[in-house]
Amino acid sequence: MKSSSLRFRSCLSLASTGGLGALLLLVAPASGHAQDDDDDEAVAPQVSCYTAASQGGLSDDYVATQLCRGARSNAPAKCFLRVQDEGSLTQGQALQLCQFATDDDDPAACYLQARSKSFGDDSRILQLCQPPVTEFLRYCPVYVQ
Repeated sequence: MKSSSLRFRSCLSLASTGGLGALLLLVAPASGHAQDDDDDEAVAPQVSCYTAASQGGLSDDYVATQLCRGARSNAPAKCFLRVQDEGSLTQGQALQLCQFATDDDDPAACYLQARSKSFGDDSRILQLCQPPVTEFLRYCPVYVQ
């Protein structure tokens, strides 16, 4: 009985000095931590691409959606904005060139280099510089409505 009485007195002294509250804070999980995990959630690459395109000046939602559909990074947005700034492509041609760009290829650099070397007309340069997946999609087009 003395040991339980001693424990009770220890708890009372901790509670009176605020120590019990500190102990409970250390032991009990904080309720705010679960909410913080949602805020730190990674952004999907398609969303990152769309955001980069919109913030870069692409105001057409349909084109931004087409550009970033299936994107694995914001590379399509970077490519599109670069050829729109430095090149002479229409919005449709820039979409065609950059839609499936990845971090491993750089269709914008290819286009700008080929154009500076007077390689030919824009349609030929587009065919040269498009990512390879574009060729396969000509046979199986998928449209977003």
